[in-house]
Amino acid sequence: MAYYARRGVRCVGYDISKDVVESINAGKIPFVNLEHWLGFSIEPLANNGLIHATSHVREILEDQDTRVHFVAVPTEKNGEPWDGALLDVSKKLSAKKVRGHSDLIIVESTLAPGQSDDILIGTLRRSGRKVPEDFLVAVAPRRDWFDNPGLNVDTIPRVVGGVNEESRREAIDVLGVICSKIVPVSNNRVAELVKSTENSFRALNIAFANALSRSYPNVDVNELISAAATKWNYVAHYPGIGTGGYCIPLAPKYLVEGATNKGDQLDFLAMINTINESQTSFVSDIVAKALPGSKVGILGLSYKGNLKVHVLSPSLPLAKRLQQKKKEVLIHDPFYSADEVKQIAGVKTFSYPEDLNTFDAIIVAVRHSEYTETPVPILTKSIRRGVLVLDAEGAWDSYRHFFKKKGIDYRRIGDAGWASPNLN
Repeated sequence: MAYYARRGVRCVGYDISKDVVESINAGKIPFVNLEHWLGFSIEPLANNGLIHATSHVREILEDQDTRVHFVAVPTEKNGEPWDGALLDVSKKLSAKKVRGHSDLIIVESTLAPGQSDDILIGTLRRSGRKVPEDFLVAVAPRRDWFDNPGLNVDTIPRVVGGVNEESRREAIDVLGVICSKIVPVSNNRVAELVKSTENSFRALNIAFANALSRSYPNVDVNELISAAATKWNYVAHYPGIGTGGYCIPLAPKYLVEGATNKGDQLDFLAMINTINESQTSFVSDIVAKALPGSKVGILGLSYKGNLKVHVLSPSLPLAKRLQQKKKEVLIHDPFYSADEVKQIAGVKTFSYPEDLNTFDAIIVAVRHSEYTETPVPILTKSIRRGVLVLDAEGAWDSYRHFFKKKGIDYRRIGDAGWASPNLN
């Protein structure tokens, strides 16, 4: 909406969350820290009427001047593919008033193969609407990288495929208003497979890195991967505590669910998530064995640095697993209040960095700037001698010399000896 509005296109957004609607209409971005990625204020756009949000879908459905509909709804629930929101939106769009032209629907959500045909187009047709006579339909999955302002809807190549050539052509024209590079594909079915394929590729490489870190615990796997990445066709991914978010954990599941050939090869796709999910349990076991006491502090509830988003965050099963091992677990995240941490994770929070000295082990789960920019003298003063610090993303990697001098057992996941149950 913001990108189109900035180019003079009037946009109306529908959301079931009244808080989101009120924030947008007040000219505020409803997601913490997203303004850094967006790079401009939406307040003048809201004040000038170029951006408007509503929780009353009839405003859109009865407006015949509104001809383009972007669908960006969750297609995940409880860690599994889910079509409930897409089905609901499809039913709502079936009631859209269309006269003398075809409306254009562009689906941006991550889809399981076949969902655009089975759910969206199928619902429209079952309601008596005609595709493409009443509705042109295209799929153009979002690829934004919200912790990097340079990777946005303008700069990232946008894949688009339509249910027919007219749908694709119209979608290319609309997307071309804000996207600098369009990648047309033959149809909507190819387009909907793109995001699951590229994210499964990432999930596969992460699983490979995690498996290496566990298979060769006495080798510096991070160094190994960096060395291998000097080869032109090797893509570096590093081990961690598991994967999180809407995309990486779900992508292999989307591919498995949508496969038309249910052969043995699906075991391979399923194994990707098995490895990545078991990494969280493996890490918790390492911490539990190496722990000199029973109190663990986890830095980061979000699964992604500098954003408030905890969907399938590995910190959640990590905390639960440690609790099952009779450890006291607390989680800190600068983007979440104490009540939110308690509600989401079921544990208490703590003050950072003041309370670091109360823990027997500290797990750095996310590269929030608040953690990476903490001066090393404060950290070495706050963390007790002999405490295990397990760093999932190398947030404090450059401090390891100072930690060693202080007698702090710093380990980055993938270090040689990182999985040793004995303290250094």
